[in-house]
Amino acid sequence: MNGLIETNLCAEPGDSGGALYDGSTLLGILSGGTGDCTSGGVTFFQPIIEILNAYGLAVY
Repeated sequence: MNGLIETNLCAEPGDSGGALYDGSTLLGILSGGTGDCTSGGVTFFQPIIEILNAYGLAVY
């Protein structure tokens, strides 16, 4: 997988599509991960700019 944001944030089944923020700035949308909140795990987010560009959208 290339171009995804990799984090150690907790995500469980059903969390896909959730947002990743830095303060009030939207960074990405949850794509998947290990689903292990008890021991950490890895979670991947699709960068929001790629989603906006794919659909010709802009945020103002």
